[in-house]
Amino acid sequence: MIIALIGKGGVGKTTVASGLALSLSRTGKTALISSDFMPSLKHLFPSNPQSLDVLELSESEVAAKWKDRYGEEVVMILENLFQVDDWILDHIANSPGVAEEFMISNIVDLELSEKYEYVVWDTAASSSTMHLLLLQKEFYEHLSRDVKIYLKLRDVLHTDKVLDVLDQWRGLAQRVWTRMLNTEFLLVTTMDELSLVQSNEIERDLKTMGLGISGKICNRCGRSFSEDFLFEVLELKGSARDIVESVASLLSSDRGVIDLIKSNSELAKKLR
Repeated sequence: MIIALIGKGGVGKTTVASGLALSLSRTGKTALISSDFMPSLKHLFPSNPQSLDVLELSESEVAAKWKDRYGEEVVMILENLFQVDDWILDHIANSPGVAEEFMISNIVDLELSEKYEYVVWDTAASSSTMHLLLLQKEFYEHLSRDVKIYLKLRDVLHTDKVLDVLDQWRGLAQRVWTRMLNTEFLLVTTMDELSLVQSNEIERDLKTMGLGISGKICNRCGRSFSEDFLFEVLELKGSARDIVESVASLLSSDRGVIDLIKSNSELAKKLR
């Protein structure tokens, strides 16, 4: 199961995601991955704790993975339309949105590899993450239209290879979007006015994409708001790693979040 921690920048998503991943790793093999291209997970985990793999990918690494996986297919499609040079692939791989789009596919691949019981996704700031999710949704929807357009060109191009690739991409996009629909989105916020306003906007925007919030986590709460939040983290002292350890201990003792994830994970397995 993928568990995504989402919220505006500066609310402590990385801290909460790290604590959650550490807590989950005590019950099953867990991956913790960031979609922020300036991540800080390796500073919190210089070495991987037992049963927890901490994964970070730079933008150039994600672009290289995309090129390795899809490069030949993209060139084949383009060559059916016009003459292409070698540089075009690097240009596409480094175009805005390509690395971000492929990042979600990488996260889904981690889950589907069956190496992990849980994949905890430390998302980037809300604007970047919402853009990334919208890209994925539109990619899936556009592919269906692209297939229809190509069918009209097939007789001119005299080949079915492109149609086969587009169908393959459409299947991949559908698989990825299906996993997003089954992802547990946990909204992290603080109690300041701007965080709460943006949290409401995030929840509303997710709903317009057919996605939902499984629960809200209040970080750095000054007092208890138990009726509004699934879990609350009071202001904690110490180093960043000490705070992560404290969050993990709190989550392990207050079983609300862990039990929700475990029960939904079991349900998801039965539905597969």
